[in-house]
Amino acid sequence: MLDFLIDNIFVEFGGFIFQQTVGIPMGTNCAPLLADLFLYSYEAEFIQNLLKDKKKKHLAKFFNFTFRYIDDVLSLNNPYFSQYLHLIYPSELEIKDTTDTRRTASYLDLFLNIDVDGRLHTKIYDKRDDFNFPIINFPFLSSNIPSAPSYGVYISQLIRYSRACSHYTDFIYRSVLLTQKLLQQSYEEDRLKLTLRKFYGHHHELVDPYDVSLTKLAKDIFITW
Repeated sequence: MLDFLIDNIFVEFGGFIFQQTVGIPMGTNCAPLLADLFLYSYEAEFIQNLLKDKKKKHLAKFFNFTFRYIDDVLSLNNPYFSQYLHLIYPSELEIKDTTDTRRTASYLDLFLNIDVDGRLHTKIYDKRDDFNFPIINFPFLSSNIPSAPSYGVYISQLIRYSRACSHYTDFIYRSVLLTQKLLQQSYEEDRLKLTLRKFYGHHHELVDPYDVSLTKLAKDIFITW
């Protein structure tokens, strides 16, 4: 079955049908699982070889805080990761190091920063922020989408921001951008405020670390622009 899936991938373009012989196209149902299993097979073999080697067995513990989601890898406090990278993955795999500095890096939708005291701080990372053109996302209320799920997007993003942002200022920055965008897409300010109240009431544990009241939260988000 696996051979059939890989050998029978066809793409139509410009009136012609092409067979893909290298890689797996994005969007194929099996692609994420196959990519995950493919990389895991190399990672598992690497760790097993380390554990079998008495001289290198102690290095395995440095990979305890190494994580991967599909093809994005994060390795924390591991001075040996780059040194052994070529032994983990096949040479055909193109590896791109996206580490900014020794203390900062982006991983998935997070920007990570380790301060001088060794504490880890996170905030939202969105590569679309660097695009020089507007991004169309989130539902427009002028469309045929029901309003209830549309406003549900607001609360879901607030939950995401509060979980990802260590600092209140970063949470507010993202929340203000989101609120501005939704208001421009015909959302009602009063209903957004009501949704914010629901978020604060139902997910208070997420904003407790910020130590802010609902009044201050609403004031900081619904500023005048």
